[in-house]
Amino acid sequence: MYRFYVEGCSNASDRIYISGKDYNHIRNVLRLRIGEEIIVSDGTSKDFHCRIAAYQDAEDDGMVEAEIIDFNDNATELPVKVVLFQGMPKADKFEHIIQKTVELGVSEIYPVMMKRCVVKLEGGNGSVDSDGFLRISAKDAKKLDRYNKISEAAAKQSQRGVIPEVKGFISYKQAIDMAAETDMMLVPYESAEGMDHSREIISDIKELANKYLAENSSSCANGLNDDADNKADMPVVAVFIGPEGGFAPEEIEYAEEKGGRILSLGNRILRTETAGPAIMAILGFALDR
Repeated sequence: MYRFYVEGCSNASDRIYISGKDYNHIRNVLRLRIGEEIIVSDGTSKDFHCRIAAYQDAEDDGMVEAEIIDFNDNATELPVKVVLFQGMPKADKFEHIIQKTVELGVSEIYPVMMKRCVVKLEGGNGSVDSDGFLRISAKDAKKLDRYNKISEAAAKQSQRGVIPEVKGFISYKQAIDMAAETDMMLVPYESAEGMDHSREIISDIKELANKYLAENSSSCANGLNDDADNKADMPVVAVFIGPEGGFAPEEIEYAEEKGGRILSLGNRILRTETAGPAIMAILGFALDR
C-alpha cells in the first residue's frame, strides 16, 4: 500500500487532505481511483489507514481528500533513537549512507567535519550560524535539501513511520559534546577490543530498550497510554562513523574522554559507506520486536 507523509495529520478527526507534490503523484502518476486505500503518516510514528474519498482539483494546486478508516502506531521503528554522526565523505557515498541507514532504522543524521575528511565545506571558515551549525555556501545548502529528499524517499520505501532528518553540518567537537548527553555513544573503530567486548555493548543497548518498553507497557496497562507525560523517554544512542581516512587518534581520545564506547564491527576493515549500514543492521537485528 502506498505511503504518504502529512505533517500535523494526527490532529485530524475523520479526513486528511494531501496537497503539493504528493497530490500530483497520487492523481497524475499513480492514478489512484476514488475508493482506493493508502497509508498516511504524521511523521512521528503514527499511521492512518485511509480511503481516497475525493479529488479537489485546482489549476494551481489541488488536494486529495482521504477518509480515515483506522489508525495505529507504526511498527517499523526501533525502541531506541539512533543518531548517526557521519564523518563527511564524498557526496555520492553520503547519499548511499543516508538511503541505507534510513531503511535500517536511523532516526537522525548529522554530517560531521572531521580531521581526515576529504570533502571541505565552502564559504564558512569554521564559523557557526544562529542554530549552531557550520556556515555553508548556497551550493552546500542545496545538497542538504537533496539529502533530506533522499531520506524521505528511503523512509517511504521502507514503510517508516518517521522521516529521519539530515541536519546541518557540525564540527567533530560539537558532535561529541552533543553525543555525550545521550544514553550511549558508540564509536566503531578498527583498533577496538575484540567481539566479546562489542557484544557486551550491544547487550547493554538491549537492556536500555527493554527497560523503555517495559515502562511504557506498564503505563498502557494502567490506562495511561494517551498521556505523553506518563510515557518513558525513548533512549538515545549516538553512533560515530569516520570519513574515508578514518578517525584521527586524538578524535578517538576525545570520544573516550566524553564517555564514548569504542567497539569493533568485526575482523575486516569496512569502508565508511559500509560501516554505518553495518552498525544499523546489527542494532536492528538485536532490537527489533
